[in-house]
Amino acid sequence: MRTGENTVWHWDVSIRARVIAGVARAIVKPLFTVWPTTDSGIRLLAKLETYADRLPAPPGTEVRPLTLGGVPCERVVHRSAATDALADATILYLHGGGFVFCGRGTHRSVCALLSARAGVPVVSVEYRQLPDGGVGTSIADAMAAYRALLDSCPDPTKIVVAGDSAGGYLAMKIAEIAARERLPRPVAVIGYSPLLSLHLERHDAAFMRKDAYLPMRQVAKLKDRWLGGPDAIVGVDSPVDADPALFPPVFLSCAEYELMRPDVELLTTRLERAGRTVETHLWSGQIHAFPVLGTILRESRELVTLSVDFARRTVATQQRQTA
Repeated sequence: MRTGENTVWHWDVSIRARVIAGVARAIVKPLFTVWPTTDSGIRLLAKLETYADRLPAPPGTEVRPLTLGGVPCERVVHRSAATDALADATILYLHGGGFVFCGRGTHRSVCALLSARAGVPVVSVEYRQLPDGGVGTSIADAMAAYRALLDSCPDPTKIVVAGDSAGGYLAMKIAEIAARERLPRPVAVIGYSPLLSLHLERHDAAFMRKDAYLPMRQVAKLKDRWLGGPDAIVGVDSPVDADPALFPPVFLSCAEYELMRPDVELLTTRLERAGRTVETHLWSGQIHAFPVLGTILRESRELVTLSVDFARRTVATQQRQTA
């Protein structure tokens, strides 16, 4: 059901999605609400992520570690290979986790799904997070990896930058900074439930409490730490406030009730008014960053396919314009 020129609503909710949302509300959100945001609490979360890193590669994929610009990464490649406009493209993926946890292991499934749908390598970045540095440090690592990828990928005009939650923030920052520094810009940005503002407290408190598993009060505790650290945030601190002209075509998605929706809709409007290419999908009955669930959720598979189709059309349009 289409509700605007560039926004599509999805109302059909699978039984599995309903179960996942119920578990998130009943178990995950209460746990996150009491989890300490101290250095020790954050480091314990990081230890839990190491167990995910030990899981085998998703079927049909090959996973190899690599380093880009001094930043640890991994290359996820599905056995399928693109023969269309995406041939020789690369997807640079930034995982979510609120700048405090998650990593390559937790997001290997969505990277494998992206690689399978696009037929191109997906490079997943292990950027530094709290307590080892604030958001500025995460941005510095993301940019270091992007700059190195420009020099090492098959075609630097075909880099798609993608991410979920905090990783969506970093994907938008890469596009913004690349434009400011006159580097080759990503051909497209994909944001799954992207964090677009570091000032979420500005939004209606009653709406923000509806998020299935992200407690707003914990986010508020992290804000000062996000803005601190040894590395300053380059450019604006919130991508939603950046000049829309800095961004390439953008694909956005979020759940109906989650912390990120107000800024996803706001950025969509600002990009539309500036005449920029944007496509936004809003999903009923889902949890924050649900594409990370990968192949276990029908809606995740559908959304990843939609985002890859958007990237494919964007690259094809660029090729026609430069031919």
